[in-house]
Amino acid sequence: MTQNLSISLHREDAYDTIMRHKNSGEKNNMKPIIAITMGDPAGIGPEVIVKAFATNALYDLCHPVVVGGSKWMTQAASAFAPSVSICQRNTLSQCQFLFGQLEVLEIASEGVPQIVYGAPDETGLVAAMRAIEYAAKLALSGDIDAIATAPINKEALKKIGFAHPGHTEFLAHIACTKNFGMMMIGGGLTIMLATIHLALRDAILMTKKELILEKIRLTHQTLKSDFGLPYGKIAVAGLNPHAGEGGLFGNEEINEIHPAVLSAQAYGINVSGPYPADTLFFKLKQGQFDAVVALYHDQALIPIKLLAFGGGVNVTAGLPFVRTSVDHGTAYDIAGKGIADCRSLIEAVNLATEMSSARKQFKKLEATHQ
Repeated sequence: MTQNLSISLHREDAYDTIMRHKNSGEKNNMKPIIAITMGDPAGIGPEVIVKAFATNALYDLCHPVVVGGSKWMTQAASAFAPSVSICQRNTLSQCQFLFGQLEVLEIASEGVPQIVYGAPDETGLVAAMRAIEYAAKLALSGDIDAIATAPINKEALKKIGFAHPGHTEFLAHIACTKNFGMMMIGGGLTIMLATIHLALRDAILMTKKELILEKIRLTHQTLKSDFGLPYGKIAVAGLNPHAGEGGLFGNEEINEIHPAVLSAQAYGINVSGPYPADTLFFKLKQGQFDAVVALYHDQALIPIKLLAFGGGVNVTAGLPFVRTSVDHGTAYDIAGKGIADCRSLIEAVNLATEMSSARKQFKKLEATHQ
C-alpha cells in the first residue's frame, strides 16, 4: 500500500479508506494473518464478525480467521450474513483465506447449545475465554500477526469466577507482561489511559508520578514501534479543573503529574503538560499532539465516543504482539436483532494490519542497529 492506514485513521474513516484502496485495485500479496476472537456468543460479537466478512473489506486488508465456535458462527451467518459460508478448521495450516468463506479455528466442544442472544451462559463465556487464550498463544508463537477481539462482558464473566477485569488484563497475564496499557483511537484522537477500570476515587488515589511516568514511556514506545512516530508529541492531561490552576483546585498536578513529565523529558521523550483536559482534546484533534495520556477512564472515553461512537478502536499497548479491539461491549440489549454495526471491527482489523506491519519494520530497523 502507498500509505500507512494507521496514520490515516486519524484523518478519515477507516472503512472509507479500505474501500478506496479496494476500488483502486491495489493488491498486497504479503497480507498479515489476523485472528479475530469470537467474543461472547450471546452478544453482538458473532453478528458484527459475519457482517464484516460479508463486505470483503477484511480480505483486502489481511488474511482473516476467526477463533471461536463454528456452530455459533453458523447460526449468526444464517441470520445476518447468509452469503458467508462458515468453514470449520482444526489448524491454521488448513485455512485458505478465500472471500465468502469465514474460517473458524474451532475451540468449542461438541454439542454446544444454540445462542440465546442477550442471555449469557457459562458454556459461551468459557468458550470466549478459550478463544482469547488460543489466539494469544498463536500470536506469541508467531503463527499469526495480530489479534482483533470482539467484545466480552466483564459482569457476566465475574459471575463465573473469571479473575481478570477484562481483555486487557487477561492478555497481559497470558503474555506475562507487567507494563501494559489501554490506548483508544478514533475520531482523530489517540489516547493512552493511565488507569482503566477503577472507581473514580481509586483512580485519583493512583495518580502518582511513577504510574504517570510509566504510561508516558509506554505511549512513547508504542508511537515509535507501532505507528512509525519515533518523535511523537505526547501531552499529559491534568486531573483537576484548569489543571489545578497553580494549586488552587488541587495539588496533584504540582506534586505528581508535572514531576512525571519532567522525568520523561529527561529520558528524551517529547512530552509536555499537564494541560487542562477541557481544551486538551481539541488541541489533539487539531494535530498539535500525536497522543494524550489521560488519567482516568471517562476522561479518555468521552471524547473518543463523542467523535467516533461505533467506530473507535481499543489497542493494548505493551504486549509482545499486536492486539486491537472494538470500542463497544456485548450490547445484550440489541443482540440478535440484526442492527449491530460492524464498522468498529473493520477498523480494529485495519489498525491491527497496519500496526503489525509497522512493528515488523521497527524490528528490522532495530536489528540493523545492533
